[in-house]
Amino acid sequence: MEGNLTWIDQIIEVTGWRQDPERVDWEQVEAELGVALPTDFKELCRRFVPGAFYAYLDLLRPTGDHASQPLLRTWASSRQHAIQHESSQLWTPYEMYGPDKGPGLIQWGSDQTEGEYYWLADRCVEPDRWPVVARWDGIEPWHQYDMSTAEFVYRVIADPEFKPFTVAEPPRRPFYLPYWGPFPLSVEEWLALTDPNRES
Repeated sequence: MEGNLTWIDQIIEVTGWRQDPERVDWEQVEAELGVALPTDFKELCRRFVPGAFYAYLDLLRPTGDHASQPLLRTWASSRQHAIQHESSQLWTPYEMYGPDKGPGLIQWGSDQTEGEYYWLADRCVEPDRWPVVARWDGIEPWHQYDMSTAEFVYRVIADPEFKPFTVAEPPRRPFYLPYWGPFPLSVEEWLALTDPNRES
């Protein structure tokens, strides 16, 4: 976990985000899933209020407060679709995670271009070791990464070589936009948010 916290610290450093952590209760979500979620993901949700990295990548939360997408409802809806449409190829070669099944997908994030971010969850594997499975949109191929959620988020917003998922644009600076913050509508506002000399 120490290495994952380092990735969170790097996200905080690169975005300049400064706000007191808030309490996020995952107890009910984990009880219904029948499995604990990765520690660094929960810590990201604690450190960053509901919002989006680079006004682009959203983390799924325990509830739908502040316009965020709830993780449990997203998982339940996807699982219901998989059950009702046994021939569905939506997640092939993967399956949706179920407490009574083997390894499967649990979605933890999404982006503004229909990108989808999951864990390949497995009750027999420590959650902090679950790989990230992602695709740029529903018709693109899957990519599986042996990295933590926090490292994946960092690479999306700050690593220009992390294709096809990166949105990094050096020398522009990544930022974090809470849902209650004004969305940058003009070029000037966008340049101010991504100014490499911005302090916070």
